[in-house]
Amino acid sequence: MWFARRLVRLGADARTRGVEPGSPEADRVLRDLIGDAGPGAVLQRLRSHTTDRVARYRELLAVVKGTGPEAAHREEFAWVVAALQARAGS
Repeated sequence: MWFARRLVRLGADARTRGVEPGSPEADRVLRDLIGDAGPGAVLQRLRSHTTDRVARYRELLAVVKGTGPEAAHREEFAWVVAALQARAGS
């Protein structure tokens, strides 16, 4: 759970600052998020655990809890995936 929270926080901050996923600044964001882990391995793991069905589940769960559908954080996950793809070459 800590990784997902950190991903959302760092992804949101990068998006707010206008950092492009392929930029050198994105390298620093990813280093803060994944450390020395290989971007390809992290990307593969994210893809296997973050599908649209999972995002929709998080949205519906947020609605049930009363926090609203924005809790799925699709944009933040998409930014991190794009940044990882830029480094993993996929």
